[in-house]
Amino acid sequence: MDGDVDIYTIIFAALAVFMCLRLLRVLGLRTGSERRPSGGGFLNRLSMIAIVLVAVFYVAREVQRHLANPDAVTPKTTISGPARVVDGDTVVVAGTRVRLKGVDAAELGTPRGENARRVMATLVSGTVTCRLTGEKTDGREVGYCTTADGSDINRAIIAQGAALACPRYDTSYAPFEQKAALAAQPRSSYCVKR
Repeated sequence: MDGDVDIYTIIFAALAVFMCLRLLRVLGLRTGSERRPSGGGFLNRLSMIAIVLVAVFYVAREVQRHLANPDAVTPKTTISGPARVVDGDTVVVAGTRVRLKGVDAAELGTPRGENARRVMATLVSGTVTCRLTGEKTDGREVGYCTTADGSDINRAIIAQGAALACPRYDTSYAPFEQKAALAAQPRSSYCVKR
């Protein structure tokens, strides 16, 4: 694969050079001994060339990055499939680790964290669909997940008292929070609105 990526880089670099030469011709700049009078127009043309070069190399880099990892998730993607539970606020769907947006579950290794994982396992049986936001945290995509019947998993784990809402990132789940859950588990500092 590395050899393939290098060839694409070469192809895109060649295209960039071609585009720049073409742009020079379109803008009226000549190559060779022909000399044009200098003035403000030259700087404008030079700026335009620099902008085009930056854009071409940016596109080439993004294409190269995509070719290196074609399974990378793009922002606002929807994924579906069977889910594997990692913990009370993270599932793996279609090979992608998804952090449930607006959910604050206790960490594994604590009684509440283990309970949150058990509750999550009951919620995600069958096909799960996650709408990813394009955000990432700790190597995980962030998203909203639903069951095959359309039930909101983010809301359900909070409503069942196995997790708290995380109002800093999504305020819509706060009304479903259980007072007993809040009494048993302090809200994570990163979830407090600033």
